[in-house]
Amino acid sequence: MSHSIELLMPFVMVAYSMWATPGPNNMMLTYSGARFGIRATVPHLAGIVAGTFILNLLAILGLKPLIDQWPQLMLVLKVVGSIWLVMIGWKMAHASAIHSESEEKPMRFFPALMFQFANPKAISATLALVSLVLIALEQDPALMVWVMLIIPVLSLLSILPWAIAGRSIRRFLSTPRRWKIFTRTTGGLTAACALFLWM
Repeated sequence: MSHSIELLMPFVMVAYSMWATPGPNNMMLTYSGARFGIRATVPHLAGIVAGTFILNLLAILGLKPLIDQWPQLMLVLKVVGSIWLVMIGWKMAHASAIHSESEEKPMRFFPALMFQFANPKAISATLALVSLVLIALEQDPALMVWVMLIIPVLSLLSILPWAIAGRSIRRFLSTPRRWKIFTRTTGGLTAACALFLWM
C-alpha cells in the first residue's frame, strides 16, 4: 500500500507548490487576515478548501473532456474571473482602516467556494494536476480514496500561512499610511492577477 501511495507524491508536490504560491486566493487571505483576523477568515479558508476539493473531484470525473469539447467555456471563465478579480481588488484597495467602522465583511464560505469556479488560473492548475492523479489511478484505482483525503488537507496547509501572515502584520498596519499602502498593494496585486488569466 505504501508503494501505491508513493504514486501520488508527484501530485502532492506539484499541488502544494501551485496552491501555496502567490495568486488571487492567497492575496485575498493575506488581506482578510490583516483586516479581520484569523477567526473571521475561517469561512473564507473553508470555502477555498471546499471549492478546491469539488473542482478537483469534478476535473477527475470529467471536467477536462468537457472543456476539450467546448473550449469556449474557458473564455467565459476568463471573462467572469477577470471581472470578479478586478472588483475584489478594487474593494480591497479602498478598504477603510482596520479599527474604523465599516460595513465591509470578510468573504463568506459560499462566495469563496464559488470563486474557485470563476478563476481560470485555479481551473488550469486543476487540469494540470488531474493528469498526475489519473496516472496514479491507472496503476491503482483504490488511491481515489487517498486523493479525496489528501486534497482538503493539502489545500488548507498551502493557504493557511497566507492568512496567518496577514494577521501577524496587523499591528504593523496600525497607522493610516501603512494600511493604505497595504490595501493598495494587495488590492492591486489581486486585480492584476486578471492579466495572468490571458497569458
